[in-house]
Amino acid sequence: MLAFRSEGHVQAWLERTGEPFGALIDFETMWRLARLWYAGRMDEAWRGRSAEEAEAVFRACGLEGEFWRMG
Repeated sequence: MLAFRSEGHVQAWLERTGEPFGALIDFETMWRLARLWYAGRMDEAWRGRSAEEAEAVFRACGLEGEFWRMG
C-alpha cells in the first residue's frame, strides 16, 4: 500500500513506473483497514488469515469489488 498526496500524484507515479492502477482509498479507510488487519498480530497465537477472512476485513472497511477479492 502506498500513500500519495493527491490523485495527480498517483497518476504521475503510474506513468513513471508503468504499474497498473489498483485502488484508491482515503486515509480514514486506510487507518481502519490497518487497525483491523494488524489487530492481534503480536499475539503468540496469531496465525495468518484465510482468503475469506481477509475479504471479511476488506468488507468491514467498505472495500468491495474485483480489486479486493483474494481468489
